[in-house]
Amino acid sequence: MIKHRLAACAALFGLLAASSALAQQAVDASGPIDLRQVDPEANMVEELVVNARLPGPAWWKVSDADTTVYVLGVPAMVPNDLKVDDSVFRRRIDGANVLIMGQEAEVSVPRLLMLVMGGKRYFIQDRPMRDTLPPALRTRLEARLAAMKEKPDSMDEVKPAFAGFLVANSQDGNVSISLGGVTDKIRQIAKDKAIAKRPRIQDLSGYSLIDAVKTLGGAPQPLQELCLDAGLRQAESGEGGIKVTAERWARGEVRAVVAADRGFSRCLASTPSIARELRDGQADAVKAISAALKTPGKAVAVIELRSLLAEGGVLEQLKAKGFTVETPGA
Repeated sequence: MIKHRLAACAALFGLLAASSALAQQAVDASGPIDLRQVDPEANMVEELVVNARLPGPAWWKVSDADTTVYVLGVPAMVPNDLKVDDSVFRRRIDGANVLIMGQEAEVSVPRLLMLVMGGKRYFIQDRPMRDTLPPALRTRLEARLAAMKEKPDSMDEVKPAFAGFLVANSQDGNVSISLGGVTDKIRQIAKDKAIAKRPRIQDLSGYSLIDAVKTLGGAPQPLQELCLDAGLRQAESGEGGIKVTAERWARGEVRAVVAADRGFSRCLASTPSIARELRDGQADAVKAISAALKTPGKAVAVIELRSLLAEGGVLEQLKAKGFTVETPGA
């Protein structure tokens, strides 16, 4: 059974790791991890969290005297069958100087399979996992396993972080999820022959999924427990998770999207390496948008939503540089 779980974990991890851009908890190696620590991206810039007025997802604008960059905030994952009104995007991409595609996960399937086949130490522990947990967390895990019709010891060989991943993705219902589903469709539209003047596409640097898996696999016990808690919260929410959030995003309901519990994505961004790379991704986005503002006309940027709106995030950094930032309600 455990081998089947590992295979499922490997397949699904490639999907969830993309959502690590949805959260960033500053955890580093300088001291013990405080599970009560406030997640920096849990704090949004309130004045920027505004629902859309136009059809479809919400847009922000960054401008100077002669250039406007239209910025679309996107989730990392969406169901394959999500319906999105793309009329505003098509209008804005037509004639844009550049389309800036923000940070995404870099996935190497062969390397991921090699990690699963030969990296037992990243996934498995010798001591029964439930015996390592605080009583309250153990009780929640056993209750969730019972709801999944699994035996109480069915995950005892798996580290808590991966148990959290598994329970987060073992809810009822079949939802087909795409890694980078939104951004793939955006690239297709930008290359569409129906666009009179197609933009140059600029892809910003991503981060390594394999390195993320290795780092999380070797996380200390407090972070392992944080990850299990995050996965249980996602499973316990009963709100449909990714599907419901994606539908709200497609309707431009920004407040509801950023207020939703982020589930397991909070765990993924709590590793030192991912936290650093997410900050690097924000810096790259700020640099690219600033450069685009030097060419008169218009440009389009596609940036992960929480990274865009967080305190110290992309829009706040651009505003600090003196650019004008307008919300979807402007």
